[in-house]
Amino acid sequence: MHDIRRFGLPLILALSPSLLSAAEFCVTTSAELQQALMVAASNGEADTIKIETGTYTGSGGAVAFAYSTAQNSSIALAGGYTSNPPVLCARQLLQPGATVLSGSDARQVLKLSGASGTTGVQSLSNLTLRDGFTSQPGAGLSIGGGGGFAGNIVVSRVIIERNVSTSFGGGLALYTEGIANVRNNLFLLNRCSSSNCAITATVNAASPGTTRAFFGNNTIVGNQCTSGASCTATGARFGGSARALFYNNVFAANGNGDLDLFSFGGASVDLYYNNYVTLTGTAPASTVGNISFANPQFVDLLNDDLRPTLGSPLRNAGTDEFVLQSTDLAGVQRINEGRVDIGAYENIDRIFADAFELFE
Repeated sequence: MHDIRRFGLPLILALSPSLLSAAEFCVTTSAELQQALMVAASNGEADTIKIETGTYTGSGGAVAFAYSTAQNSSIALAGGYTSNPPVLCARQLLQPGATVLSGSDARQVLKLSGASGTTGVQSLSNLTLRDGFTSQPGAGLSIGGGGGFAGNIVVSRVIIERNVSTSFGGGLALYTEGIANVRNNLFLLNRCSSSNCAITATVNAASPGTTRAFFGNNTIVGNQCTSGASCTATGARFGGSARALFYNNVFAANGNGDLDLFSFGGASVDLYYNNYVTLTGTAPASTVGNISFANPQFVDLLNDDLRPTLGSPLRNAGTDEFVLQSTDLAGVQRINEGRVDIGAYENIDRIFADAFELFE
């Protein structure tokens, strides 16, 4: 396994063919990021792309940053890195807002696609995807593949905000026949012209009793129809033949419906300790500990501060029965009062936390 850590695109392009099977990239420009995605799509390696802090925009076309592969190797993209020359991407800032991929209100932001029959893991963490615009699902992020893609998907500590699809799935579009984990993310102010403005997700499985979709500790807020459109379920939609689990998620201020469930082939959905007001579609198999507050008392909804206040019903209302991140979306301790909060952010009124904590 080779290791590439370079600042300049010319340095990457100048490497010998044998070194182009690199497993690791450190990128600092938009051109370097797209080049790394292109190399990773065909090098047969398990690739990690570390993205330094800053804002990245595509140079044109329908998609700002694209990865399409017919191989089974995995790819992982992670943001928040800083360098300490001569060591590149030496440290990671636990702030998803520090690394922004933008569609410039003109194109889809990020599309990761595996061919039918492939099983490569696709992983995304510690990034912001914003200002996407497309007629396709997933203006912010399209991840997985088409029918037959069987790789696992992980989306963790990612902010997907202010993306617009003129069809459906303004924020995230996800498809796999593998396992999907979507945890500790923020879906904010995404728009669409049809339905499912924050999330549209389909996970299929041969056995409908197998839980293969996990959505935990996400905050889905303020997702709306585009002007003049008539949408259904502007929050999230889950569909497929795999069983799904939603836990510790908060839905609030979505224009027309929070969560739409559509399962087939005997599949079912379990809802544990979520906050939602409107639920449509197929009835869930089980509901435990859910609450229903239209105003869950965020610190400052109008200014996008979606941490729960000390008096919020989200505070200490979640469950730690399922997988939790060690930190919340802001990079602070995930549990600070003995029980997890609902949503992507933990109330920090009772701890002293440094949101700029670094780790190597």
